[in-house]
Amino acid sequence: MADLVGTSIGQYQIIERLGRGGMATVYKGYQPALERYVAVKVLDPSVSSEELFLARFQREARAVALLRHPHIVRIYDFGHVNDMYYMVMEYVDGQSLRERLRAAIAESRFMPIQEVLGIVWSIASALDYASQRGIVHRDIKPGNILLSADGQAVLSDFGIAQMITSSRLTLSGLVGTPNYMSPEQGQGLEIDHRTDIYSLGIVTYEMLTNQVPFSSDTPFAVVMAHVTRPLPSLRKLRPDIPPAVEDVLAKATAKEKDQRYYRSMEFAESLETALAPVLESVSGAKEGVMFCPRCRAPLESGQ
Repeated sequence: MADLVGTSIGQYQIIERLGRGGMATVYKGYQPALERYVAVKVLDPSVSSEELFLARFQREARAVALLRHPHIVRIYDFGHVNDMYYMVMEYVDGQSLRERLRAAIAESRFMPIQEVLGIVWSIASALDYASQRGIVHRDIKPGNILLSADGQAVLSDFGIAQMITSSRLTLSGLVGTPNYMSPEQGQGLEIDHRTDIYSLGIVTYEMLTNQVPFSSDTPFAVVMAHVTRPLPSLRKLRPDIPPAVEDVLAKATAKEKDQRYYRSMEFAESLETALAPVLESVSGAKEGVMFCPRCRAPLESGQ
């Protein structure tokens, strides 16, 4: 796909490229009429060449545009110009969780437990909100979790995986990212909102350990590890984490979806309970710890 920097798509001026993936390129754009910056996601032309793509694109984009949640990136507009399909979204001035993790690894440290819990709580609330409206994300991963400048976590790319089902992009009919893919997703079986819970569990494991539980030289081998291998022990990498956290992650990432938490917030609440000893230690008090009702991080005295 040609670089669109310096051009315009409809009423949006393309300023710079923010990133590129297998499905699309994301640009920072400017909308003069409303004097605001936006994120413009342009789908790869080969993705949109599939017959009936337009109808599916419009259907999914309309459904996702109706989502109104503080931890879901808003979709402002969508359309197509000269067979180029695009979505215009809220611009989040910050970094992705992927970038946040890379910085932690580079500095040989782990993310603060309060921050991990706050991200899980935020994304879990977004997933429950979406699932109540019949929408499954299908591609929960650090690259799709954005961290704003004021520390809020928001989930992007709702609907993208559902829109894109061409065999060119979905090896053996799969949609998603192998490192975070549920067993049923990896096997091409029917999925529901519990697939997103599994993926959020894998992301949580990575936030706590700085590494994904399964890795290999090929995507297929990673998928098969999710299908057949138990979750590696988290405490071998983080002995400071309470044993109860391993139990919570084991349930969130159970191979059979019926054995997982039914709601994402059940997972977040269980994780908070399991991490309570660590949170109390961080807060400097063993009793009476108050938690922020928005991000679930412990509050400092006087807040």
